[in-house]
Parts: sequence; structure tokens; C-alpha cells
Amino acid sequence: MSTPKGNFLDIHFVSQALDHIKQGIHVVDVNGRTILYNETMRIMESMEDIDILDKRLLDVFKFHPDENSTLLHALAAKEPILNVKQTYFNALGQEITTLNNTYPLWQNGEVTGAIEIARDVSTMEKMMTQTNTGTSQLSSFDHWTGTSPLIIEMIFEGKKASLTNSMILLTGEGGSGKERLGRSIHLERGLRPDAFYSIDCRSLSAERLDELLTRYVSGFNEESLFTLFIDHLESLDYELQKKLTKQLIKWKADSRTATGPAYYPILTLSEDPIDAIQSGNLDKDLYYTMSEVTIFVPSLRDRKEDIGELADFFINHFNTRFQTGIKGITSGVIELFSSYDWPGNVRELEHVMEASMFAMSHQDTLLSYSHLPHYFRLKFDDPSSTPLLDSSAFMLHEGKAIQTLDAFLQEAESYYIQKSLQYHNFNITKTADALGMSRQNLQYRLKKNNLIRQKKSGSPK
Repeated sequence: MSTPKGNFLDIHFVSQALDHIKQGIHVVDVNGRTILYNETMRIMESMEDIDILDKRLLDVFKFHPDENSTLLHALAAKEPILNVKQTYFNALGQEITTLNNTYPLWQNGEVTGAIEIARDVSTMEKMMTQTNTGTSQLSSFDHWTGTSPLIIEMIFEGKKASLTNSMILLTGEGGSGKERLGRSIHLERGLRPDAFYSIDCRSLSAERLDELLTRYVSGFNEESLFTLFIDHLESLDYELQKKLTKQLIKWKADSRTATGPAYYPILTLSEDPIDAIQSGNLDKDLYYTMSEVTIFVPSLRDRKEDIGELADFFINHFNTRFQTGIKGITSGVIELFSSYDWPGNVRELEHVMEASMFAMSHQDTLLSYSHLPHYFRLKFDDPSSTPLLDSSAFMLHEGKAIQTLDAFLQEAESYYIQKSLQYHNFNITKTADALGMSRQNLQYRLKKNNLIRQKKSGSPK
């Protein structure tokens, strides 16, 4: 093939070249429309070019409410998003998990798109959960991590519920461990490990959900007892909630016969049931039908005393996956973790630990602040650094003379610019981009405010 001429490569030429790369490549324009999508990515996501090219990302894929597309995140943040594990659903409702490095693309000082380099971890995770007989090794109560009163109470309630034939409602925030608890109850009931069937109400169309519910509840030919796990009921269409209520009422009647239940329903809500009813996300009759046994799964911020044990668990887990020998985590990082509210709960902690350990070298033995993913560190000040200015310097205090407005604004501007420089390791270009100004404008303000660029110790003069 002849070498293309001119300043720009033909997009078809680039597309063919990307098909030879073993990692997944996905490129979008500034509006989030796909412009390049290589063969590896098509295989990973079970998609074809016609399904995705020139289409908006959110029109094709669905993401959990507590997780955003890393491509769109990089577009909005205008900075790389590195070593982030992402779980989402393709147009067929299939769950995909990837580990991504995502970068904004620039032209003439403006972000014009983003590129994602992805590694498939869905297959790896499925392989790691297989036993020698080929059946899934599901979570049992013996494998729960944590000794906080809330988690001990949850395990006690879960074991007690597993002794009954009742349907079970699990409530708790996204990422707190509801499916893990459901699988533990499934095993505790003595059911076959592979007889656990899950429906995620967020990932499928109303028609597909209706089809699955009919299949499992009415016409599923299973020789032995199984668990039907219906996740995120608050996302289920209201009419389907009404239909599910009728099916569950019938299940209750059938389960009281001599033959007993044909399957065990376990259902979940990711918000408080009363709030969900009041907001119109949950049918009241459905709630009263399924709430005979209700177990609350605590959020991570309500059991922060378990963070140290969970961190150790994930270190052991990812040491096995990445073939590393990380010995532990610094006390400073544990303190940082304990000060954070974890809106994504244990799932978010798992993602942070995975990205951190993936970024570590084989010489590293302790996970420290510098190993944490960049997007997570931005939530905090670097604990090893000292603030350049005390924000109280320009606040009003009793006994302190009131400044003129111009003097106050200049002090506030000086403080904000210095903090922005600190965040970006005193990189003028990145700081200017973050502040929405040109390099020349930032340099002018540095001179105007008599700000001196501080260098890290050991850096060249």
C-alpha cells in the first residue's frame, strides 16, 4: 500500500491500521460520536461498525447510574483518565468490563475528541470464578470481609433468611454488595452453584425484560430449584412492576402447596423503599408483596471500620490476578480512604484498588498515595505537600480591617491560581486549560500577582 500524502491520513487507512492492534481502540469526536472503532473492540463489545460508527455513545451503550463513560469523562475533564475499570452494557444488554486508559485529543488548543485504549477483563473475571468442574464459585457467608456491627448483623439476617422458603428483598445503595449477599443466600440454601439466574432491570428494554420474566417465572424448564435474582427493581417499568406483582402473588400461593416453590425470588432496590414509592419509582403493591423478608445492606461509609480489611482483601485478590507481591497499604492511604464517603461503596473501593495495583511496578511493595489513580487523587490535596496559601488569609475575621473589593479579588485570584498550579504539578499548559484561559493570560496573571513558580525539591533550577 502506498504511503498517504498530505498532512492527514485517510480515516480508512487509520482504521485498517488500528485493526492490527491487540488492545481495544475507540475514538469519539467532541460530541461523543464514534469515528474509529477497531476489530479488538468490536469483539470485546460484540458490536459491528454499523451498530456504532457515527452514533452517540449513550445511544448505544448503557452505564450504571454511579458510573460514567470514561470517554465522556475525558472529554469533559480535558485530561487523561488512566487505569479505570468500567462496567457497562452493549445494545444487546450484555455486560462488559474493561480496564481503560482514556486521553483527550487536541487540535489548535481545543479538545476535538477522545481515544480509549481498553483491555477486556470480562473474560478474565469469568475464568477466575470457575472451579475445576466448570461451575461458578459463588460467594458464601464465610467469604465476607469485615467485622463491623452492621455487616455482622447483615450476615446474621442473611443466614436466617436462607432457612426459609420466603422471597427476599435486599435494599442498599449501588455497589454495596446486594448481589454478593443474594449469592451467599443461594449457596446457604444448598442450591446448585450454577442455578443462580440474574436479571438487571437497568440494562434491558421493557420488551426484553418482559420476555425474561415470562421465561423464568412461567415457562422455565429447570429440573432443580433455582434462584431468580431481579436487580434494581426501581428501574423497572411501572406496568411491568404490576405484572411482576401478579406473578409473585401466584408464586406465594404455589409455594404453599405440597410440592413447594419451583424457584426462590430474591429482589433488590438501590434506594429506600418508602422514598421509591413516594417518588413514583416503586409500585406500592409490589413492595408489600415482596417485603415479607427484608435485609438492609449497609453502605461503606456506614462501616468505615471495615476499610482496612477490605483493602487487604483486594490486595490479595489482585496479587493473584496481576501476579504481583504487594505486601500492604500505607497508613496514610487508609486514613485518606477513611475520610472519603465512597458514593460507589465497595465497588468503587475495588475499582480504586485495582487501578492502583495495576499501575504499580514489580519493585513496589506498599501501595501509597502516588499509586492511586489520578482521577481519585484529584478529590484530595496531596498529603505530602503544604498549601501555598492559607485560604483564611483573605477571609473576613473579627478585628481584621476590611479590604477593598479589588484587593480581596486579587488575593482570591492569587490563591486559586496557586492551588490550581499545585494540582497540576506547576504545569503551565495544564493549569491554563483547567482555568479556561490561554498560557499567555495565565503568565500575565502570574506576573501581575507577583507569583513565583515553586519547584519541587531536587528539580532543576
